[in-house]
Amino acid sequence: MADLRSWLTRLGLERYETPLRASDIDLEIVPTLTDQDLERLGFSLGHRRKFLLEAAKLRDAGSAAKPPTAAAAPLPPGAPAVPLPAELGARQAERRQVTVLFSDLVGSTELSALLDPEDLSRVLRQYQDTCAGAIERFGGFLAKFLGDGVLAFFGYPHADEDAPQLAVRAGLEIVAGVSQLIRPDGKPLQARIGIATGLVVVGELIGAGSSQEESIVGDTPNLAARLQALAEPGMVVASAATRRLLGEAFEIVSLGDHALKGFSQPVPVWRVLGERTTESRFAAAHQALGPLLGRDAELGMLLDRWRLASQGQGQVVLLSGEAGMGKSRLLEALGERVREGGSQRVRCQCSPLHRNSALHPVLRTVEYGAGFAPEDAPPDKLRKLGELLARTGQDSGRNVLLLAGPMGLPVGADLPALELTPAQRKTAAIALLIEQLLALARQSPVLFQVEDAHWIDPTTQVLLDGLIARVPQTPVLVVITYRPEFPAPWSGQPHVSLLSCSRLGAEACAALVRRIAEGQDLTPLLQQQIIARSDGVPLFLEELTKTMRESGVGSAVPATLHDSLMARLDRLGPAKDVAQTAAVIGRQFDLALLATVAQAAEPVLRSALKQLTDAEMILPQDGPDASVYLFKHALIQQAAYESLLRTRRHA
Repeated sequence: MADLRSWLTRLGLERYETPLRASDIDLEIVPTLTDQDLERLGFSLGHRRKFLLEAAKLRDAGSAAKPPTAAAAPLPPGAPAVPLPAELGARQAERRQVTVLFSDLVGSTELSALLDPEDLSRVLRQYQDTCAGAIERFGGFLAKFLGDGVLAFFGYPHADEDAPQLAVRAGLEIVAGVSQLIRPDGKPLQARIGIATGLVVVGELIGAGSSQEESIVGDTPNLAARLQALAEPGMVVASAATRRLLGEAFEIVSLGDHALKGFSQPVPVWRVLGERTTESRFAAAHQALGPLLGRDAELGMLLDRWRLASQGQGQVVLLSGEAGMGKSRLLEALGERVREGGSQRVRCQCSPLHRNSALHPVLRTVEYGAGFAPEDAPPDKLRKLGELLARTGQDSGRNVLLLAGPMGLPVGADLPALELTPAQRKTAAIALLIEQLLALARQSPVLFQVEDAHWIDPTTQVLLDGLIARVPQTPVLVVITYRPEFPAPWSGQPHVSLLSCSRLGAEACAALVRRIAEGQDLTPLLQQQIIARSDGVPLFLEELTKTMRESGVGSAVPATLHDSLMARLDRLGPAKDVAQTAAVIGRQFDLALLATVAQAAEPVLRSALKQLTDAEMILPQDGPDASVYLFKHALIQQAAYESLLRTRRHA
């Protein structure tokens, strides 16, 4: 057990050696343990997360130590793809944009003087568990505990297009959760949070033997730590880069510029007060909209379906398109026309954080429609819910109860109990929500839009199944947006139409660049470069033009697009390594050169290239047995290239 002891000591988990030893667990067994195993052995939540992260490294190291398998023979025509070897996708150090969260427990020095070490350990464990729970819920990577400090990364090891927002939500939840913890002297605990976003080198192993760990190098972790030290108790503060990426999704106030140790220039500092109540992510990110460009045909089709729906012939439109293709902007234009006619618009927004939360997008819409405010007490929310239902004659006590449960609202004894099983309650709640929408339609035609259905939860999908079946005889237009990888199950019905958002044409691209440039004199050559690099994707056009307008430099991937592009690469698994290698060759590459550079067998490369093709990252240029490929988007190729360390690029 000596190896296990040294391993646990390095992690600061030596207290758990005794229960592990009592269960006959040695270092060889460690990688097989589960979260449930550790909970039974008495590990706290934070220590379970730390243990499992390190155990995964042991497992990966064991896999990498296995002798490589012999190269496979060339794939015959039509043969299934061979599995990619694990070493192809082994984690390597990368240059990437990461949002760093640093949390500190306020008054820990005072506590150490007041408390017995055992009591202090218990307090620290509660604090760490609170931090670890929030970080995990919002998809963060718990890097390490530093005494009373907690370091976490968002956007690593897997990028997330909403990494800064997730970090801020985790920070707000940490300060709120820690304030509910009471010290032995009766006072509440307090935390303060610093959050910064920027380019780092992450994933490089430092140390030797059992003391190895992944490093993160760059100004960003230091800035997060300095911001944390600047924050007042219970405060979440963010860097300027993080603030830019948050858009208008949060209530944010400037704290001015501050001189921070280690930074040559004063640093702008922002305080995040809380999350805004908005109808959709698009509304939070775009406060002022220009004219819709290049979508006349798509808007015309939607308006035609709206005309039919307004006449009582309900319609459904399934609107697909890649991220950034302008689906939400198209719906905004449609919504403006709907409002002009005095009709109603109801919008639901699916979320990657709530794929397993029943009816989350619909219930959030109910909250918005009822006017819930963060400071409202449960009785106030119940009253507002009843008032919302009353607008359509649905305000019985039973109906309020049906929605109060899924919305997490406690109810008093004045409301009748529901004698229903959980399954019956869910079915009744779905029926009520469908009837609520149809009742609105009886007052005036309704545009009902469901955005980002690729993140839909199963219960909301059941609700849509029921609604779409009842739409044909009602004045309702249902528009559901999603990305191409989502297999929309509602097509094939007479009242359901398919609409795809494709790339903008050259003329629309040029007009969009001129509008976003706001009179800045961009040379024709520079405009052509922006249009070429954007590949007709409106979001790419917008962000590239803004980068040029604000900094005059447009060679790098804009920070606003970095997380989204890297998230697509990270989802590739081992094939990501092939994409990065191909990116060094250029936007177009051939198989023979790739095989030479990657030093991999052709069957392995063809399997990876098939995966990249299926993910629509690359396009074969000469048929099914292609030898030449093209990255679908120039920015995808550039993001893959920029994620490599310079030493790997040179190699």
